[in-house]
Amino acid sequence: MTVNPIRPEASPPMTAPDSSADVTMIDRLDAVKTCLEVLRRTTGLRIALVARVTNDSWTACAVSDAAGFGLKPGDTLDLSTTY
Repeated sequence: MTVNPIRPEASPPMTAPDSSADVTMIDRLDAVKTCLEVLRRTTGLRIALVARVTNDSWTACAVSDAAGFGLKPGDTLDLSTTY
């Protein structure tokens, strides 16, 4: 799917296909875990993550959670509950 960067509203709607294979693959990559740690430490954030986002929800694929938020890879949040 190609997103129109100038007019995102003109892009086709995203759907929520099964993301379990993506979550497993991304969470296994040490480079992703390292990047999230570096991001957290350099920004002062207590949580950083990679997520698969659709029009309706987002699914955490990799998480660095020093805040104790409890979010784990594979957890899904309804998009309306996020910013």
